[in-house]
Amino acid sequence: MFTAAFDQTTGVGTYVAMESFEGFLCGRSGSFNFAHSATTSGSDRSAEFFTVVPTSGTGELTGIHDAGGITVDGEGAHHIWFDYELPTAG
Repeated sequence: MFTAAFDQTTGVGTYVAMESFEGFLCGRSGSFNFAHSATTSGSDRSAEFFTVVPTSGTGELTGIHDAGGITVDGEGAHHIWFDYELPTAG
């Protein structure tokens, strides 16, 4: 889900999104949900927010938690980064 209030003429706006990840993270398989948002003044980003939805982890990613962000490079590609914790595999 992605929603935004954005002025195409000035490039100013804010978005809010909820997404899901399914795959492998550090050799552990599973899925989790995350939310993120940011505001742009047309030339920069501010008020960035990224968080893993609590208790959304499945499989070997059960218990994942913490936060991060999304950066946009000069070519417009989006890159997710985050610091996370996982329970010790047992």
